[in-house]
Amino acid sequence: MKFGYYFLNTYVPELDGESPELYAHWLEQIDAAEALGFDSLWATEHHFRYFGGMLPNPQLLLTAAAQRTKRMRLGAAVCLLPMHHPLQVAEDFAMLDLLSNGRVNFGAGRGMHPLEYATFNADWDTAQLRLPEALDIVVRAWTGGEFEWNGEHYRYPKLSVYPKPYQKPHPPIYVTANRDPESFQMIGRRGYNLMTLPWIATNELQRTRMQTYFDALREGGHTVESKDIFVMYPAYVGDGDAQARAEVIEHWNRWQRVFAPEAMNLDPSKGEAYERVVKHLDYDAMASDNRGVFGGPETCARILKRIIEVVGTTHIGLTFHFGGLSQDKVLKSMERFARLVMPALK
Repeated sequence: MKFGYYFLNTYVPELDGESPELYAHWLEQIDAAEALGFDSLWATEHHFRYFGGMLPNPQLLLTAAAQRTKRMRLGAAVCLLPMHHPLQVAEDFAMLDLLSNGRVNFGAGRGMHPLEYATFNADWDTAQLRLPEALDIVVRAWTGGEFEWNGEHYRYPKLSVYPKPYQKPHPPIYVTANRDPESFQMIGRRGYNLMTLPWIATNELQRTRMQTYFDALREGGHTVESKDIFVMYPAYVGDGDAQARAEVIEHWNRWQRVFAPEAMNLDPSKGEAYERVVKHLDYDAMASDNRGVFGGPETCARILKRIIEVVGTTHIGLTFHFGGLSQDKVLKSMERFARLVMPALK
């Protein structure tokens, strides 16, 4: 079982501070994750909102991390590949792989919000259709010499792409799927590693959706055992259950009532859909359903064991910093996890 440190920032300026202070805290968290034995580091791309918008370019943060770490793998979770030029993405991540001595995990997906596509003059409606071809272009740029491309969505003249990545034939590829069966099928048939968010549904429901991926892997001639199943959960490890709840509830409530609906483009004034999301993300419901890794060390270990058992994951990314949680609490939660929870699961 592998554990990753996952940046999905929900920026609260009055608590997180101005940009230099926030980024200094992130670098300190990266240093702590490396020292505490986390296996991987993940950064996700968002734009224009306090939900994730302070991390618009995973490559930049991961490049800084590459120079501060020696051991952790460095992953994008995800790069919004259909919104960008595939060849530019191939160049960026090949360079990052070289600067990190071959520690890149390349994660790609469509993303969550049409506003980002419209702003960058990219087509949201065809983004999921273009994703497989864009992935093919990235792999071709990484693995071959001179080539030209005449596909359904992209066309390039004969050219060579530099540099080539450190890892051969190329960095591992992860692709996101959460609800759409066709996405699970595409990822499995092509033999990519899977990224998914069980806590947005339930662990049990997401496992049934993941079965589509496992079946498609086998149909495509791939083995389930050879793939990394990466999932993400929010986490706060306190000294005990009551203390954990008291320390983090205000910050989780911001995620629950402000940031999650914003990410889903839900208007609080619209009522039913907003209230349904808020109810689903209630702190106590998250903990009792094993969708939030919240509580004392023993409780968090029990929740994670249940996640592993039900979901069948091989790699869990945990988000410790959310909703303006103070740096000292983030670092203490990380330390408790590494010292008192991780050993029970490793």
